[in-house]
Amino acid sequence: MTFLRDPKRLIATLIAGVAGLLVLLDFAGPLPVISSLAQITLDWAALIGALALVIGLLNVTGSHIGRVARRSADWGYSLILLAAMVMVIFAGTLFPLQNPDGSLTFPSSLIEQPVRLVFSAVYTPLASSLLALLTFFGLSAALRAVRRRTTDALVIVAVALVALLAASLPQLERAPAVADGVRWFSDYVVLAGARGLLIGAAIGALVAGVRVLLGFDQPYLDR
Repeated sequence: MTFLRDPKRLIATLIAGVAGLLVLLDFAGPLPVISSLAQITLDWAALIGALALVIGLLNVTGSHIGRVARRSADWGYSLILLAAMVMVIFAGTLFPLQNPDGSLTFPSSLIEQPVRLVFSAVYTPLASSLLALLTFFGLSAALRAVRRRTTDALVIVAVALVALLAASLPQLERAPAVADGVRWFSDYVVLAGARGLLIGAAIGALVAGVRVLLGFDQPYLDR
């Protein structure tokens, strides 16, 4: 009876449930009426998402401009964020592209070549550096696992060492027994574990979606 006592919650649950069911029925079969309603729902969702993105961008920009103007703590990071945002927007919308015939055109979206160049020059090195730091975190975790001396931890460390040796020493592949063992382990044990993780994630996503459609979970109400 909580739905009847809270009209706001009831209306939001009905809207979310009906929209979700329309999209699910559209995937189930080619029904003209359902397909048109589902497409309208998706268009509305895309429009609302774009408006929310613009509002969030303006909110973040205003917040960081205020931090820079007040010279708050770590205001330099806010200045770097604003400069990077302006650079990406300029590269994605105002930077002209040169056509094969020599003419210039402006990009129509933020996935054109200028933004890709910015990401290749800035984001890719940063991501590589972060992944390189994960090596030290992995080594630290392995040392802590060895110090505990539990069976599970030792098995994990042993498997990780074998995988590292197999990847770092190509000479091991020349040994038939080693190569066949690594191939069998990769094709059966590793693949089975990966499929188990994917199936578990899919089941979890399905349960979460059903709970949202039925109104048990209501993230759209900010509760």
